[in-house]
Amino acid sequence: MYWQISKQVFLFVVLCLFSCAILCGCVLRSLTIDSSPAGAMVYLDDEPIGETPVTTTFTYYGTRKITLEKIDAEGRLLYERKIVYEKIKPPLYQIFPFDFFSEIVIPAKLKDEHYLTYQLEPLKQLP
Repeated sequence: MYWQISKQVFLFVVLCLFSCAILCGCVLRSLTIDSSPAGAMVYLDDEPIGETPVTTTFTYYGTRKITLEKIDAEGRLLYERKIVYEKIKPPLYQIFPFDFFSEIVIPAKLKDEHYLTYQLEPLKQLP
């Protein structure tokens, strides 16, 4: 009799944990980088991610190194290379202890989207 009750409780707990794992929410973080003029190659932390406008996902917040460069077909720079360090700040629901609820407890997918736009300066010609 005791084993039957324990087995039922164990199966109930396993079922609840499995349901929580399937239904639990998560946060989808994305970073969109655009430039004027468009078509500049973007490097995020020295890794190429594409040409502007480009969107990528990320896991961790903090300061990120963003490099933009626009080159022609022959590989020559058309605009000044832009290197910036941007601090990607988390929203309130991603700060401890609230992040536990937004990542695990809330059964919904939350979106955290960041948009950055940069103006590229024309390359200065040397005399």
